Amino acid sequence: MRNLLTVVAALIWSLQMQAAELQGVGLFQTLNKPWFLTALYTAPVGTESHESASAVAPQRLEFKVVEEKISAYRFRQLWQEAFAVVHSDDVWTTHAADLNAFFDLVKGPLQANDHLIVEHDGDAAVVTLNYREHARLSSAFLPLLVSTLTARIAPIPELKAGLMGELPATEAKSLLLQYDRGEPSLRRIAETARWLRQHITVQASAAADRQAAQVSSL
Repeated sequence: MRNLLTVVAALIWSLQMQAAELQGVGLFQTLNKPWFLTALYTAPVGTESHESASAVAPQRLEFKVVEEKISAYRFRQLWQEAFAVVHSDDVWTTHAADLNAFFDLVKGPLQANDHLIVEHDGDAAVVTLNYREHARLSSAFLPLLVSTLTARIAPIPELKAGLMGELPATEAKSLLLQYDRGEPSLRRIAETARWLRQHITVQASAAADRQAAQVSSL
């Protein structure tokens, strides 16, 4: 029954995802080593008044792991390196709370076919891992990630070209086919869902520590 519910949840999620349009798919790689297939979705043309398709705000940024394993440390390091190319230290400091929450949701190595999504949802950016919501961050977080990967001087030019839909048709089609094939197993979905419970436990412990500290200071 649990497996059936997971499949149904994935199907419902897939239908919800169709509300946005795919702008492009690219390969997040460093030194010719691929880490993620990355897809950028924007609002359907016509849903944003007085804006061209290229000016519409991003709706969703997806990552599918292609490396066998990516440690939590390496995941953070990849983003630190990307930010260092595009932004000053002040930008990292300004968004430190969102960035730390983003990195902290990875409680163990990411594995091939893990599916990480950052999606616009009203006044928040919702982060899901393998179809389970793991964090709600500020609405500025999704545009921050997209602007980092698609900056004028981009940290990974080939990835920028893919996300902007500028790759040759044959290459873009090959990446999209590879992207569509990769899905986490039911066992893996259950495993990463347990990370969420670990996160809640840590939050509860931290809250208890803060409360105890306040009581002791009285």
